[in-house]
Amino acid sequence: MEPEKIEFPCDYPVKVVARASQDLRQQLDSVFAAHFGSFSPERVAVRESAQANFVSFTYTMVVQDVEQLKALHGTLQEHPAVVMVI
Repeated sequence: MEPEKIEFPCDYPVKVVARASQDLRQQLDSVFAAHFGSFSPERVAVRESAQANFVSFTYTMVVQDVEQLKALHGTLQEHPAVVMVI
């Protein structure tokens, strides 16, 4: 059985786990804005870890194609605070 193919454009959740820092949200918002243009803050869910050392952000963005996702993933992996991108 083949995996289900994603039909673009579509709403696509991108989860970013990062080390907590004071201006992390603004930094990540800038990365997503560079790849997707302006977006509503309601498209982002934020959750702190129990010890508040890490923060997870789930950005639900309208993705146009797989290349857009690959470019975003590469940029996020370069960010020094980012631990994981799902």
